[in-house]
Formats: sequence, C-alpha cells, structure tokens
Amino acid sequence: MKLGLMPRRGRKTGSAGCLGSRVSYDAQKATLNLLGMTLTEVVLDEERSGRLGSRTGVVVLVVDATRDAYLGGVRNGDVVAEVNSVRITRLQDLKRVLQEQDPHDPIFMFLLAGTGWRFVNLSFISSLP
Repeated sequence: MKLGLMPRRGRKTGSAGCLGSRVSYDAQKATLNLLGMTLTEVVLDEERSGRLGSRTGVVVLVVDATRDAYLGGVRNGDVVAEVNSVRITRLQDLKRVLQEQDPHDPIFMFLLAGTGWRFVNLSFISSLP
C-alpha cells in the first residue's frame, strides 16, 4: 500500500511543550501525542490534497493498540480532516482546538483513511488522572 505522504521540511525546532496532562507537543520532532496516537504535519499527495482541499495535512503516524484513540477507531495513516467541526490542515490548528477543549467533552474527529472517510468519537475521560 502506497501512502504518498511526505514529511514537511524546514521545521522550527524548540523544546517540548505541553497542552494539559493528556496532550503533549514536541516542537523538535514536530509531533503531537494525543490519547495514544502520534500525529505530525505532512505535505499531501495529489489525491489526498484534492479530497481535503489543502496541500498540507495532519496524519496519524502511529496508534497504540491499547489506548483510547485505537479503541475509538483511529488507525495508522489516517489524515485528520476536522476536529469538533474545525478544519485541520496544520498541527497548529489541532493544538488550538485541543487547548479550547474541555477535558470532559468528547473529541469528534473526521478522518480520511485509505478506504474512505471515517467519523470517530474520542473522549479524555478514561485518560483523566
């Protein structure tokens, strides 16, 4: 299976930051960890770019099969199109939505997978300390 995704170049580097206790952002690696999944910003291939209407996107690099994201239906290679009805094309968009998120409210994600579109409902509840 060919993903056709290319990592973005020219990232600013910096120290790791934190968005609460359940979400972490590593500026040096340009990744965001959320509920057992690691996401990064990529330049999309022509097909996905056309379907999403953007040259850049946020892709799920890896999902821990024992954590909330996997149990909610997120899989490796999924491209995040929307979170809580907000269009996501960059990690910054996702960080902004999550910063405004009440940890007790579910996260609604609209994903583009290899087989088509998928809607998932994730919650921070099981990850709360």
